[in-house]
Amino acid sequence: MSVDSGISKPFGLVKVWTGAARFAALLLLGVSYAAYLFQTFPIPSTQDDLVGALRSDRHPVVEVGYDDRGVNLFWETAPLVYRELHTHVPGALHGSEDVAAVKEAIAAKAGTRVTDLRFRDRQERYEPGGLAVLLPATYPLFLRSAVLIWAVFSVGVALLIAAYALPRRYMRVKNRGVWFTICLTTGVGFFTYLWLERCVAPDAGESPELKPRYAWAASLATAVILAVGGWALVHTMWWMQA
Repeated sequence: MSVDSGISKPFGLVKVWTGAARFAALLLLGVSYAAYLFQTFPIPSTQDDLVGALRSDRHPVVEVGYDDRGVNLFWETAPLVYRELHTHVPGALHGSEDVAAVKEAIAAKAGTRVTDLRFRDRQERYEPGGLAVLLPATYPLFLRSAVLIWAVFSVGVALLIAAYALPRRYMRVKNRGVWFTICLTTGVGFFTYLWLERCVAPDAGESPELKPRYAWAASLATAVILAVGGWALVHTMWWMQA
């Protein structure tokens, strides 16, 4: 066996494993993005939808929220899939008679008592705040699945370390701070990094250099693709569950 073939074989395995890891990371980020969209834009539902869920063998926990329009009831119908019912009760407050009346009406239609149903107040920790605006990369912190939060957080940290610590010959963008900045300030930078950077050195020399402005442009394109794809995904889910 020649020396070249002996070297190329482990190099080929590294490329395969690196490619598989990149695909798995992209898939995980895609799932987290879809989960965030589904809980941010739950399926608009009717009272009959909620009553049907409450009459099932495993009736869900129903979260009760309040806004200027009235009482909002939110529940999970499948892993990472959520529904929401808006009731028109303007000015309803926690503990008010209006909120109690909504719960009583739901329980009556479900053929049970309010005390037998699992109502709880909407948890604010799932609602994005100012931090999400300043650092969009923090969106996984608002996910409802703790497993998904930690998995995505681990991938994000690993990517930031790789972007900052890998040798220059492994990277197309040679400026170490570029990906770090793009990822944290846009969130979509993690997706862009995974499809733009191979994180494997070529057979000889360095990867061809990519100017920072192209990394920013690619991230903008990724943002547009994710926004359009997210809109289509949400509306497809609404249509399928209607």
